[in-house]
Amino acid sequence: MMTLLLVLAVLAAMVAGAVLAVGRFRVDDDSSGGAVSVVVAPCVLALYLASAAMGVVIGWENFTGAGDGLTEEVGAAEALYWSTAAFPDEEAEVVRQQLRDYMTAVAEEDWPLMSGSGELSTEGEEALADLAASVRALSVSDTGDGLDRLTARQELAELSDARIERADAAGDGIPFVLNAIAALSAIAVAVLPFAMTRRGSSVAYFWASANLVFVFATILLLFYLGNPFNGALAHDAGAIQDALAGFDRIDASLSPQ
Repeated sequence: MMTLLLVLAVLAAMVAGAVLAVGRFRVDDDSSGGAVSVVVAPCVLALYLASAAMGVVIGWENFTGAGDGLTEEVGAAEALYWSTAAFPDEEAEVVRQQLRDYMTAVAEEDWPLMSGSGELSTEGEEALADLAASVRALSVSDTGDGLDRLTARQELAELSDARIERADAAGDGIPFVLNAIAALSAIAVAVLPFAMTRRGSSVAYFWASANLVFVFATILLLFYLGNPFNGALAHDAGAIQDALAGFDRIDASLSPQ
C-alpha cells in the first residue's frame, strides 16, 4: 500500500509539474539556450540515469543472488535426503520425515512472510531444529568409520547456511535514498521538456508526454522491484515444491524392487 501511494505521489508530481510548466513556469528562449539547457538539464538527466541504473542493477543482483542461494538450499536438502540411505531404516525414516516437514514449512510458512515482511517463520526455524536433532542422533553406519554421519552433518550445515542466506536475501532491497534520488530527478526530467516547449507545438507536447510516460515507467519498476521474493522480480516456492516431489522419486529408487 505504501509503495502504491509513493508511486501515485510521483505521478501526481510529474503531471502537476508539467501543467505548471506549461501555464506559469515556461522557460523563455533566452534561458532555454543558457543555464537551463547547458547546466541544469544535463545534470538532472545524469543524476536520474545514474540512480535508475544503479537501482536496476542492485535489484537484479539481489534477485540472481537469491536464486543461487535457493539452488544451493535445494541441492543440500536433496543430498541430505540421499545420504540417509546409509543409515538404519528407522533412523533414516525419522530424518527424511523431519526434512520433509522442514521443506514444507519453508514453502508454506517462510514464503508468505518473506514476500510480505522480508522475514522467516518461527515454524521453519523449529522444523530445522528438529531436523538437526534427528541428524545428530544418527548412529555410525555399517561401514563403521563415521564418514556417512559426518557427511550428513555437513549437508545439514549447508542447509542451515542456505537458510541464513535466504533470510538475508529476504531483507535485501533497493536503498530508500537511491529510490528517492531517482524519483526526484525523474520528476525534473519529466517536467523540463514541457517548460522548454514552444506554445502550440502539438508534436513537441506529444513527445514531452511520451517522455513523461517512459520516465514514470522506470520509477514504477524501481519502486516495485522489492526484495527477491516479491515485486516485479520474485522467486516463488516452486523449487522447494519440486524438491519435495523429488523426495518421492528418491524413495521410489531406494525402495526394494
